[in-house]
Amino acid sequence: MGERPLRPRSPAHGAARRGRALLAAAAEVESGRQRFVEQVRRAHRCRISEAVAQVDGCVDTIVRWAGWADKLDLVLPVAAGGRRPPPLAVLPPEEFLGAARVLCSALAAGARCVVAHESAAVAALVDVVAAEFPAEAVTVVARDPGTVRELAATVTLLDVRAAPDDWDAGLRRACAEAGTRVLPPLPPDHLADLDDLALVGPLFTGAVRPA
Repeated sequence: MGERPLRPRSPAHGAARRGRALLAAAAEVESGRQRFVEQVRRAHRCRISEAVAQVDGCVDTIVRWAGWADKLDLVLPVAAGGRRPPPLAVLPPEEFLGAARVLCSALAAGARCVVAHESAAVAALVDVVAAEFPAEAVTVVARDPGTVRELAATVTLLDVRAAPDDWDAGLRRACAEAGTRVLPPLPPDHLADLDDLALVGPLFTGAVRPA
């Protein structure tokens, strides 16, 4: 009997794999909970109780987005048929829990992300999450103006919804010259109040089906 021909991997298979990767990342954060609590406490100069709340909330956030990974194409028309966001760069909030939400939503959607940050706590989180994904899924760069400006020519979308209103003018010009679409800054309370689908939906403009 001959071998069965290999079937092409379906978009659902990829979504399930992303969900499992996020669940593994959540387990890693949970297992290193004390270390993360101390990193958040130092980075944000907050009380231990506040750091604990952020780390526990981070675990819940990662698990929630793991659950969304294979459901987005059922509830978002722009994600139907396995369409995935174009390559994007993200300037996440320096606040730990907010950064987890922004990063994990993009990865659950299947985006390839370049993440620019400067918080040691966020750096530790990104490292843990990125370790569970293929190498090309997450690239980390320093959040200095020169490096971030260089991103404009390498991505299709720049998500600066967590950036201040006066975000780098040079980066704005670089995006305009490169034709890079920008998701502009939102007030922090507005960004925090976005529901999950409103957060992830704009990433899909220009989405394509994987080859």
